[in-house]
Amino acid sequence: MHRCRIAVAATIFFLLFTLPARGATADSLKREWLPSPTGAALRSLALPGWGQLYNRSPLKSVIVSGVEEWLLYDIYQEHKLFRWHSDLGDRERAEMHRNQRNRQTWYFTATLLLAVMDAYVDAHLYAFDVSDNLGYAPPPDGVSVAGVRLKFGVIAR
Repeated sequence: MHRCRIAVAATIFFLLFTLPARGATADSLKREWLPSPTGAALRSLALPGWGQLYNRSPLKSVIVSGVEEWLLYDIYQEHKLFRWHSDLGDRERAEMHRNQRNRQTWYFTATLLLAVMDAYVDAHLYAFDVSDNLGYAPPPDGVSVAGVRLKFGVIAR
């Protein structure tokens, strides 16, 4: 019964984030898709690598999710070792594993925040033109161009 509830909740969650908006028309769906920065950040916060996958960066998604999951596993293992050595009465090793667990927790927190920020910024820059064409085309005749004029002078006393 518990697994069924989880499956239903996961399906509803997936449909809420992937189906088009209620008022979407055929014309609005034909426009170029742009990721929502807030949506990307929330996805990255919810599941490791989901925000990067949402931004269509699958390699980055695999790297981020791998690092976050490895850190979570390491935190779990260090906590188990801490509890085991605490139960045995070996205070020195228990303290070592507690410190390592806490350090890995800080690493995980930093990794998670960086992943959220990366997803947010990547979604903002999704439509940014990264072509090699950096040339300048002057405006057509008859169009005024705004400019800045600097005048340097020497003041004599």
